[in-house]
Amino acid sequence: MPEAGRVRKGVGTVLFMFVITLIFISALTLVNLLTLERVERNRELLRQRAVLYSAGLSLPESDVETAELFDRNVREVRGDQGGLLFYEVRPPGQADPAGYVVVRGDPGLWGEIETSIGYDPGLERLLGLDFIKQNETPGLGARISESWFREQFRGKRGPFRLVPEGVESAEDEFQAITGATSTSNAVLDILNRSIEEDLPRIAAERGKP
Repeated sequence: MPEAGRVRKGVGTVLFMFVITLIFISALTLVNLLTLERVERNRELLRQRAVLYSAGLSLPESDVETAELFDRNVREVRGDQGGLLFYEVRPPGQADPAGYVVVRGDPGLWGEIETSIGYDPGLERLLGLDFIKQNETPGLGARISESWFREQFRGKRGPFRLVPEGVESAEDEFQAITGATSTSNAVLDILNRSIEEDLPRIAAERGKP
């Protein structure tokens, strides 16, 4: 094949690959734009459900009812710079807070664990705990999202210690997940850091308009 023919063939191949790549990128960008609003709405719904669950409120079955319950009974408390500090949650039909919920992002084994932690009005015990986002190992660390693991924190008082899975735990202990030592320790650190960092902040800011 003459040199000019090889050059034209090479240029044609490059142009073809460029066009195909451009088409795929454009398609992916379009899909992302079309689904962005839905993704954000689902992410916000996950956060709302986690906050309500962590505060000990019963969750409605429908997404619409969940959003309405959140809007009626949850107040955002923000700092002087406008950043979200915590949520003040009130039971339906009551004036006094049922408790306070903080949402934290802390390191896990494979990425950030976004946790919702609820405290009672006296800031002495946990009302509940939920995980909004986690990337832990399926079948091991990812079991932190299982109901039995999350439910064990209700009414507990920290700072916390770990006990093996299946062992009865005291009020300042929770059961680790068998085979997921790193993730269990990450949850332990999240809770104990929250007690140290978040409780003084809530105590200083609660009750302010």
